[in-house]
Amino acid sequence: MWPKQKCEWAWNVFVTAAFEYDTPKIVHIQNKKVGVLYRLFQLGIVGFMIGYSIIYSKGYQNTQSVIGAVTTKLKGVQYYNATGGVPFLQNCAAINGPLVLDPADYVVPPEQPNSFFVMTNMWVTCSQTYGTCVEQDPSLASKCSGPADCTPQSTIKGNGPTTGVCNNQTRTCDVYAWCPTEYEITKITYMGPKINAENFTVLIKNSIEFPNLDPDFFKKNYISNGDLANCTNSLSGNNYCPIFKLADIVNMISQAPKNFSNLATKGAVVVLTIRWDCDLDMSLDHCNPRYSARRLDTTPLDTPNSSGGFNFRFAKYWYDSNGVQYRTLVKAYGILFIVELVGQGGKFSFTAMIVKLGSTIALLGIAAVLSDMVVLYILQKRHLYYRQKYQMVNDEDDGGGDGGNILHNSEEKHQVVNDDRGGGGNLLNNDEEGPLLNK
Repeated sequence: MWPKQKCEWAWNVFVTAAFEYDTPKIVHIQNKKVGVLYRLFQLGIVGFMIGYSIIYSKGYQNTQSVIGAVTTKLKGVQYYNATGGVPFLQNCAAINGPLVLDPADYVVPPEQPNSFFVMTNMWVTCSQTYGTCVEQDPSLASKCSGPADCTPQSTIKGNGPTTGVCNNQTRTCDVYAWCPTEYEITKITYMGPKINAENFTVLIKNSIEFPNLDPDFFKKNYISNGDLANCTNSLSGNNYCPIFKLADIVNMISQAPKNFSNLATKGAVVVLTIRWDCDLDMSLDHCNPRYSARRLDTTPLDTPNSSGGFNFRFAKYWYDSNGVQYRTLVKAYGILFIVELVGQGGKFSFTAMIVKLGSTIALLGIAAVLSDMVVLYILQKRHLYYRQKYQMVNDEDDGGGDGGNILHNSEEKHQVVNDDRGGGGNLLNNDEEGPLLNK
């Protein structure tokens, strides 16, 4: 195509798009099969919108996500027989007799928003003071043969930067650090949890509201005049006894493994979900909490060697009689429980109902589009229907006349196509209803 022809073609396309007008043409097709198909499309759309979107999905309601608060409180005491030494204590004074741990010891920190951490395993390094010493963990120590190998520098590996001194006994570089440095024996750590917390209990109090739907609505997951001291949920179906054993929460987890001892040894992150789905058009008896749990730190697709678990370190500082600062370093393994509040409320709204009904009426147009696709592209006589549906009207006056005499009367916009009767007759017959097209 030459440049001049390209320009003419582009100009014609522009003129057609900018200065011509399309108007729908009504073609009445007297074909029972097409008519039944069209009604079936309409029936399917109406059935979906009314049956599913309005009734089943409650599209006649306004909805709001649940708003609420959660508080937790743990109870349980661990007894540990420390006679003969405690293997997970490093550089600590000997303990002969019982070692007792209560919530003040194993709930770290004491309070968190919508979550709580239970320490179930640990490695404790006592009486650390700031100074210079060797790295006790061989995997972290920098090997050296002389001071030249221990140039002072910062590091992200180990407990501190090297001092420039090569220790002649260990042949490793001394470091600036809290001494003695931590040296965890993982074999001892992974022998099992040091705190058997599966029977510890947690009280999870929760209250909710839907202020945009009903400012007066308020509900709790426990009965105010009930005796919480004498109830334990234990997955018994009592949704208004919010006291759970930790092992019961772990047993809610759908993923494997969910053995409490396995989780307590290396730690884990568990989400406890409280779901409130409330229909405010019904009685409050139908608005009840449901509980479920899942694990976040690992998935069923993880390999056995994947780094699942959860741990962190914290320190307790103190001074001796000479004013020297010391600290006790605790590497804490445990289960972090995150309490998740989800759900929504719904209440009848006349506006929402009108919008859904309007959407249903608007979507009925899809039935015509689908029927046109069948008529124009699938049926055997699609070419006949196509010629009757699409018509070009040239209204440009080329010097008088009726514009090419393409159409002679206004009834051409309304046309009847009869595809249900045989026989002869004229292809187009002008009458009051417009041209009639016979089979």
